[in-house]
Amino acid sequence: MTDTVEAPEKTGKETSRKAGRKQQVRGLERRRLIMEVTRELLEYTSTSELSLYQVAEKSGIPPSSVYHFFPKTDVLFQALVEEIFTEFDAILEQPLQTDEIHHWSDIFRQLQQRFVACYRENKYVRDLILGQHVVSSIRHADYEHDNQLGCRIHGHHQQFFQLPPLPQTYNIFAIALQIADKVYSISHQEHGNITDTMAQEGLRASLAYLGLYLPQQMMRQP
Repeated sequence: MTDTVEAPEKTGKETSRKAGRKQQVRGLERRRLIMEVTRELLEYTSTSELSLYQVAEKSGIPPSSVYHFFPKTDVLFQALVEEIFTEFDAILEQPLQTDEIHHWSDIFRQLQQRFVACYRENKYVRDLILGQHVVSSIRHADYEHDNQLGCRIHGHHQQFFQLPPLPQTYNIFAIALQIADKVYSISHQEHGNITDTMAQEGLRASLAYLGLYLPQQMMRQP
């Protein structure tokens, strides 16, 4: 006769851990939904007019839960900006069209075309990065991220050209990005988007600034 071995009963700790994981997954799903709904609302609502109650109503999530994740709209906007930064990072990870790089300006031109496309496709990106009512914490985070992007753009240029000595106390490529964004911001405020003319003007202003440090003719990397 074979003895039957009974499976041990689940302990209270195991049950608690499972319940905790389930609650965590539910929380992540709610947070994702809140941010998704906010992006949709910002397509026809300005950042200065958006309220957490609007987000709660459209997402079907109780206002108390929305406030749990995002106590105020500024916190929600900062979370969206972090997503935007990730998207900007991905733009720099896309391969460059190397057969179209004949001059150092061709690198910056390719990258700016990608950034402009991202701005044009997403109103919430324009509002949060280029808008008039951007809170100071977001503006500061944007400047910090521009410095990171500038370092990577510097690396792209070093990959193709033998660069001259550049300033050590500031990043000229980060400043070039900020110059372009200033022009795009003017276009966004006046026209609601980046027009072809202002996209070209932003690029021209950035390249003119970089031209103060980068000679017209540079040796290619071997």
